[in-house]
Amino acid sequence: MNRFSAYLIPAMLIGAAANATAAQNDMNTALDHWNRLMREYQAALKVAQTPHQLEAIRQPDGEEVALLLWHSVNKKTGKRRQLVKPTAEERMKGAMDTYKEVATYEFEQPWAAPAVVWFLNHPDDFAKVFGDKTRQISFFANAMLESVERVHYASPHIAEACAKLSESPSVRIYELLQKIYTRNRTPEAQAAAAMSMCILLSNPTIASAEINPEVARKKQMYFLKQAVILAPENAMYGNIKFDEMAKEMAYALNHLSLQSVPPQMELLDKDGNKVKFPTPGKPTLIFFWSPDESLGLDIVRKQELLAKQYPDLVFCPVSINQPLEDWQAMLQENGIAQAYMDNEHNEGGQAYRVSQLPLAVLVNERCRILFIGYPNQQLQAALNNCFRPADTETPKVTIDGIDATAPLNDEPILQPGSRPAETAPQGSDAPPPLRDMPEF
Repeated sequence: MNRFSAYLIPAMLIGAAANATAAQNDMNTALDHWNRLMREYQAALKVAQTPHQLEAIRQPDGEEVALLLWHSVNKKTGKRRQLVKPTAEERMKGAMDTYKEVATYEFEQPWAAPAVVWFLNHPDDFAKVFGDKTRQISFFANAMLESVERVHYASPHIAEACAKLSESPSVRIYELLQKIYTRNRTPEAQAAAAMSMCILLSNPTIASAEINPEVARKKQMYFLKQAVILAPENAMYGNIKFDEMAKEMAYALNHLSLQSVPPQMELLDKDGNKVKFPTPGKPTLIFFWSPDESLGLDIVRKQELLAKQYPDLVFCPVSINQPLEDWQAMLQENGIAQAYMDNEHNEGGQAYRVSQLPLAVLVNERCRILFIGYPNQQLQAALNNCFRPADTETPKVTIDGIDATAPLNDEPILQPGSRPAETAPQGSDAPPPLRDMPEF
């Protein structure tokens, strides 16, 4: 090394450190601004005394904060090699694993974890940074998630993003949460990851990856117990108190998970008579729907075809409470022969935790849930497994819902994209697993 290089290299390192410090300061300034806006918003909610005053309060707009944060962490820092795995079809043609050089960014640095967590929790605001440039949104959303898989899973800040991650049911997200649970060193992050895995296992797509539904249920119970044990006192899970979320999940496990016994509910038929469902000894499809939603309305209209296809199935379409005459007129207008209405307190909808429509609950003759969720191809498969469809010349009822792998929420979190290669956090070795996963 010559004398010039001996002076140059330390100077370069000092310059890089100074740039990182400046970027970190900019990030903290933007986050402090957001926290101040949220404190003012929450204070205004507390002092509001009338519905008019509450309506006048607007939640802070995160678009400006997203732009400031992005400018603080979006600079390129160099390049790294990344493993690229061929698809199954490409591998059949002889393709091998390859490596490519990809750019690295400041948001991959450990100090940038608070910014990454904010972006995960505000995906809509993050998308606005790029306007209508969908390719950029997709690329950087995937890069942001990769930074969590490679580096930020070990950060204590990642606990704040676990609730939002649970809204995107995919195997990739489930494995990321499992990594947080086993390798993060903070009880808050481990507890949040355990709760999120418990929630994700309620999704048929995730549960189907397990050996059988009973194994998925046992894992749910295990993760819920671990979440309660690890969570600090007064901890929050997203915007909900952790203990309240735990109680809600315990209820779901007891009454609204696969192989559990669903709650009994009392409904009104078209003539105003009280009827109870599900019916013991008979397979039942409880179907919460609304005439304003096209898929649910289409399935309820085809109930006669459904009865011919599955003769032993009891079909129970449930709509929300409304004046009896209006309800009867709506049924007649849509040519619906049989339907049921929830009571005036919406106790059936509350018991089944209906948050979006339509919602299908398939129950076998032993009153055990075989399927619960959005009616899609997996419901079709569950019906076919429960019954041998009758051979009739009438048209079959095909459930053409959304892709079974799609998230159940209206707007998915940052799109995952392809899975990256497993690598250690930059600048250190990955911490060894701290928690052993039990055998199920």
